[in-house]
Formats: sequence, structure tokens, C-alpha cells
Amino acid sequence: MAILLFMINLFFFSLCASAVLAFIIFVPLAIYGIPYNLWVGSQNCVGRHLDKKDESLSNRTKNATKLYASWILRKKPTF
Repeated sequence: MAILLFMINLFFFSLCASAVLAFIIFVPLAIYGIPYNLWVGSQNCVGRHLDKKDESLSNRTKNATKLYASWILRKKPTF
């Protein structure tokens, strides 16, 4: 009986820990990517950077970093 109770507690602990870990990782990543996604959307409406529509999450993060650096340094972004 004690082992069953331990297994249930371990299951719920791992479920809560994975939810907290996902929240800690993906919420800041989403906040970081919002300006980049808005910029790509505005560029797609004009007809530029159409290749950026279907990017993976890692490529979006990498390109967002390049875009933010170009905004800070006041240069044209190069991807």
C-alpha cells in the first residue's frame, strides 16, 4: 500500500515539475520572439522575407537575436 501511494505521489510530482519547467522555458522564449514574429509578419505583407514563414523554433530564436542586434546597432539585418 505504501509503495502504491509513493508511486502516485511521484507521478503527480513529476507531472507538476514538468509543467513548471515548461512554463519557465517556453514563456520567456515566447515573449522574446513576439517582436520578431510581428516584424516578420509586417515584412511578409510587403512581400519581403517570405522564406521566414516556415521556420523552426531554433531558427526563429537565432534570427530574432540577429534582428535585435541589428536594431541596437542601427544596421540592416542580415540573415
